[in-house]
Amino acid sequence: MIVGGGLAGLLIGYKLKELSPIIFDRKPFTGKKCTAIISYNTFKDLEVPKEYIDSRFKKIELKYGKRIIYVNTDVIRLNRVKLELDLSRELDVRHRLNAEIKGKDKVLVNSETYSGKVIDASGWKGKAKWVKAIEYLYEPIESDTIEVFFDLRNRGGFSWIVPLPYGTLVGALGYDRPELFVPKLNKRIIERHGGAIPRTLPLIDFETYKIGDRTGLIKTFTGGGIFGISKLLKPLSHAILNSDNSEYVRRYLELAKEIKKQYRIVRILELMWDLIPIVFRILNDRTINAIEEFDFHSLLFTISH
Repeated sequence: MIVGGGLAGLLIGYKLKELSPIIFDRKPFTGKKCTAIISYNTFKDLEVPKEYIDSRFKKIELKYGKRIIYVNTDVIRLNRVKLELDLSRELDVRHRLNAEIKGKDKVLVNSETYSGKVIDASGWKGKAKWVKAIEYLYEPIESDTIEVFFDLRNRGGFSWIVPLPYGTLVGALGYDRPELFVPKLNKRIIERHGGAIPRTLPLIDFETYKIGDRTGLIKTFTGGGIFGISKLLKPLSHAILNSDNSEYVRRYLELAKEIKKQYRIVRILELMWDLIPIVFRILNDRTINAIEEFDFHSLLFTISH
């Protein structure tokens, strides 16, 4: 049984499809809209077809005023809504249900008890510094580069423009009124969505199997949870199918170590936010090579001319 029908629950459910898992989800429908920019390596770990790639990007431009830092990278935009909808059609997903986990092998749903191995993919429930995100889908623009913008007034946040074949994602993330920092685009708005993202330390608890945001294995600055999902999919499915959780625990602890580093770095970054103009002045027109570093933010960037 899987509690949580978001991307994490659906992906692990598909991995365990031969066991005919039941997925309980409190939401009324499947398909979460988000920016979903992930490294190509992370995408490969998901083991889903390339048809779910909207665009692939080799360049990101970091901007502060008129200054630009160029980033060489390899990232894709995952069509999360399409992927979730397609996965849900292959699985037994039951919506609008509050499922309460009662241990490793019991779930209580509307006074009815279900027994079997339990996976918790229900999302983050602990303490966190919550950041707000707002995003618009505009008409398409001619570009093959992601743009990321920084503003001294938006401490600990940023905004972005992501060109896609069928539209342009334009949004901002921050602690307070991110809508003030959404870039302007002279195009028609197609839709709007948003939500809250936890900045938190990982949850180290192996009482039940966990995957997705429930683990706290969420990239601290960008709020990316798909990275952690991708790294736990194989170890968790192996643990369920073979009753051997050693690789799952090992990989979980490795990821926790990385996220703890990211959390500390972001706390320092927020305290030193006023130094952003100096950083951009020093690195203006320079290039950062960040392939693996897109996921492992704690790694040092290699800077080249």
